[in-house]
Amino acid sequence: MYFYQAYGLDICSVLPLPELQSSTQIEADIVIRYGEINWSLPTPTPSWNYFHLDGESAYLYWEVVGKFLVRSGKEIIIDPLPNVEESVMRLPLLGAVLGMLLHQRQFLVLHGSAVAVDGNAVVFLGRSGQGKSTMAATLYGRGHKLIADDVAAVNVDSIAEPVLLPGFPRIKLWPDAATAALGDDPQSLRKIHPEVEKRDRPTVDNFLQSSLTLKRIYVLSVGSTVQIKPLQPTEAVTQLIANSYIPMLIGKKFIQSAKAPLHLHQCTNLAKSLPLYNLERPRSLDLLPDVASLVETDLASQTQPATL
Repeated sequence: MYFYQAYGLDICSVLPLPELQSSTQIEADIVIRYGEINWSLPTPTPSWNYFHLDGESAYLYWEVVGKFLVRSGKEIIIDPLPNVEESVMRLPLLGAVLGMLLHQRQFLVLHGSAVAVDGNAVVFLGRSGQGKSTMAATLYGRGHKLIADDVAAVNVDSIAEPVLLPGFPRIKLWPDAATAALGDDPQSLRKIHPEVEKRDRPTVDNFLQSSLTLKRIYVLSVGSTVQIKPLQPTEAVTQLIANSYIPMLIGKKFIQSAKAPLHLHQCTNLAKSLPLYNLERPRSLDLLPDVASLVETDLASQTQPATL
């Protein structure tokens, strides 16, 4: 058995998870094990993935990996296809599967990347390809601590302010982004999948290991200028819902799930608790230092959004 910690939870796993931080705690909040999952896929079989919610159980399937069962926020069962490499298995396990478990534990799970800038937790949201990880990596390269990549879990039930949980010290970047944001040689970084060019970049040297109050959320968009604009309350809630991890994963079926009302309540409360901004910039890696500087200035002001 292997013992790890991520998102403030102690994990006991039969599968080695080198992306996570090791732990000496043997009493686990989460158990990850292999087992046969008695769940039949619909006919015709989905092309490459399928997800199903059933009360406190969530079933997830990928054509090239196999089945996963997430139960009650405490257990993950893996039923892999024959001869699947562990590195391939870990990709959905540490993404969608872990995100589902955090959702079951009633955290608000955002599809975003997060950093700590001068003691302030900041999350970047946006559609796939908008540059969430690239923005987090750029700030990380400027000396700020990484908190989470791709899966950002927020405790919105905190008595005082919303709290962001630390994920694990890894960030996934395309080769050109790794070079532009961090000056890395992509050839020195492991591919996240044998057939995918995106790279797995360790961030152990400057990773925030404790929870931190969430102060800002930036929704990324592409435009002709570099600017930060406040979102109106209704738009802020809409963006939180649109960039929530589990609804994005499940699709329209999520509306019928038992936790859908709670999710709406969490998004509404979060939008009331802190400011959300639109961060607009041209699609240019050369401008990353300017955009990062603008974010730093905005956080330093904590009043009116900065402009460049």
